[in-house]
Amino acid sequence: MTQTKKMSGLISQLLTLARSDSGKQQLQLELINLSELAEIIMEEQQLWANEKNITITGNISPDIFMQADETMMMRLFINLISNSITYGKENGHIWVALSCQDGQITGSVSDDGIGIPEEHLENIWKRFYQVNPSRSSSDGHGAGLGLPMVKWIVTAHGGKICTDSTPEKGTVFTFTFYSNAEKI
Repeated sequence: MTQTKKMSGLISQLLTLARSDSGKQQLQLELINLSELAEIIMEEQQLWANEKNITITGNISPDIFMQADETMMMRLFINLISNSITYGKENGHIWVALSCQDGQITGSVSDDGIGIPEEHLENIWKRFYQVNPSRSSSDGHGAGLGLPMVKWIVTAHGGKICTDSTPEKGTVFTFTFYSNAEKI
């Protein structure tokens, strides 16, 4: 069953990326509470993080709303947090932050995991690229599609994403969007 679920997720990401390449992947925009969404995903991912005794801590400002595709925003948080779990260290930490100031939404997912060597940073957004394929495949995660999917989601919503990483100290993914909704 687990293998079937992994294969289904892989196919889903491949289809989404193929549709985006051909201009056929349409966003289903609706007003969403990004804060609540992030907190729900953090809680769900904590179950998997517990297997490595990794603690996920949030610093989420309440009621950040934006017009976005809810499913894609879920994938954004799931992919970034699961990436941090996959490359996190036993007894490690993941921090998720989300805030909005002057109409700009800023979010980040950071960890104290294995980090990414500088020479690989520009390539992590390429499909199927893996810094260390043997590490990725050992636990069944890491087909090299998660980060390209994240980049596409952020770009499709008019945002930007960047990475800062230090080997053996951890990685920070930071994304920004311009809020297109007032607080309700």
